[in-house]
Amino acid sequence: MKFGLFHSVQWPEGSDQRQRYREGLEEAIHAEEVGFESVWLTEHHFSRHGIVSDSLNVLSHLAARTTNLRLGTAVAVLPFHDPVRLAEAAATVDVLSNGRLDFGVGRGYQWGEFHGFGVPMEERADRFEESIDLIQRSWDAREPFAHEGRFWRYGDIDPQPKPVQRPRPPIWVATDSEEGLRRCAEEDWGVMLPQGRSMDVVGEQVGRYRKVLAEAGKPFNAEKILLARALYVAPSDEQAWADAGDAYIRFRELATKLAASPQGKQLAHNPFDHDSLRDAVVFGGPETCLSMLRRIEELGIQQVIFFVHFGGLAHEKIMASMDRFAAEVVPLLRKAGTATAR
Repeated sequence: MKFGLFHSVQWPEGSDQRQRYREGLEEAIHAEEVGFESVWLTEHHFSRHGIVSDSLNVLSHLAARTTNLRLGTAVAVLPFHDPVRLAEAAATVDVLSNGRLDFGVGRGYQWGEFHGFGVPMEERADRFEESIDLIQRSWDAREPFAHEGRFWRYGDIDPQPKPVQRPRPPIWVATDSEEGLRRCAEEDWGVMLPQGRSMDVVGEQVGRYRKVLAEAGKPFNAEKILLARALYVAPSDEQAWADAGDAYIRFRELATKLAASPQGKQLAHNPFDHDSLRDAVVFGGPETCLSMLRRIEELGIQQVIFFVHFGGLAHEKIMASMDRFAAEVVPLLRKAGTATAR
């Protein structure tokens, strides 16, 4: 299995934004030092849920402070961006990192963000489709092109720079619907599964993906599926939940609140399953975390990105959990033949 770090830089009441960023960057850099393969930054706006409003900007900083770490967006919310400017910014990170960008994209799900930007939520899907086509065209074009679409118009542009990776940086799409999974299969995009669902639901998601691949005549490739999971490793299960349980509940409750309209109505797919808290995270002592990861592997998932910075959990505890994972869980996985060393 391969592991990455999933980060949003949250801003709890009473904390300093600069300090939260310093801690978040330290955690990302430390991830490379202890053997994680990647770091993925999630984009959010207008709330304490996450203050990485420009993930590519932060990734360009990390490109200069890391050597081998893959740098991912998880996700860039396409309806909020000018697609050509986003394509150029993403290509810049790929150039600065010498080809280490993974470009994760999504439609968005938080009502408050759409309301804040003045973007109707009913346009999510159509904006996504026009945007992803323009981004790929911007990367691929070797001569100027024009575009006259529903949401964006350009005349005789030749976006620069071009990505280092060929034919283009890997594209990952946050989706678990049959329609979305089918599009990923057809386009050879990677699939990003949400972090907050139970193992039974994750099994159903993987089953849908296998189904659409079979219908498209394509084999299942474990390298094309990525699962997000909250992680906290402590000396014992009891200590893990005492340290991190309440913090994760606060995070999950805030995320659900932000996803809803002022009337409390969920207008887009909520990535959290509220009936299965303990089955939707990797919390516990090393042996318990090992057992959870083996369950994930049995579903055919080989890549997991861990959400570690949530609900005001102290930076020192996050760093200790990452160290314990690297020192006590990964060796158990490698011994069982279920993890790959660098």
